[in-house]
Amino acid sequence: MARFFLNSFKPLAYSRFGRMASEKYEIPPFVDGSIRREPDLEHERPSISCLCRTNKFAPRLQAGDLVAYMTCKAKYGSDRSHRRMIAALRVDLLFESHVDAAMWYRSQSLPLPSNCMVMGNGPCPLDHSHRIYKSKCNDTEMACGWDRGYARRADRYGRFVVCTCLWKDLGWSAPIIQDRFLVRAFGKVPATRNPAAFRIETAPTLFEALGITIPPLVPPSSR
Repeated sequence: MARFFLNSFKPLAYSRFGRMASEKYEIPPFVDGSIRREPDLEHERPSISCLCRTNKFAPRLQAGDLVAYMTCKAKYGSDRSHRRMIAALRVDLLFESHVDAAMWYRSQSLPLPSNCMVMGNGPCPLDHSHRIYKSKCNDTEMACGWDRGYARRADRYGRFVVCTCLWKDLGWSAPIIQDRFLVRAFGKVPATRNPAAFRIETAPTLFEALGITIPPLVPPSSR
């Protein structure tokens, strides 16, 4: 039976540098802010891997699951900390390695998503990130070290999940999530670092409070 997960991430707009990059390079402010977009919400078929949470999330997903992505709580250049709902994804396909996933994307004549760690698919430029990476190196060494860390995770935890995007808003119009909306849906403000699996019936309560309509969940497609 399909389940509902509520996940959080640090978007580009999380840092002042990221907000500047968003304006300068015309990048949506609420894409993932790392040099490997996790997930790559700008892609036609977004993907979830183990680059961020290692084996704590992606390996738990099953075809048909619904995953909602919201930002972690921060000010995002405003006066008050808040969260925003960014995307709702349906899990479609599960691969055991980034190489297998890359073969599928290419078979569909699709570009590779940013978080697919295969040869020839480089990271985003450091200037297109939020730069939240602990390093005292210069920019070149910082970017290389950041990407090497992701490569090690991809080698150790290969699960790669291809999704269909049911709804998204990557701009400043993305709806703000008040804590009362979360309490109404889940009975509390749920942990999202290692998100729990909720009954799929929980999702409409949250989405309706935010004025979001998603299409009915249908069996996943291989295309």
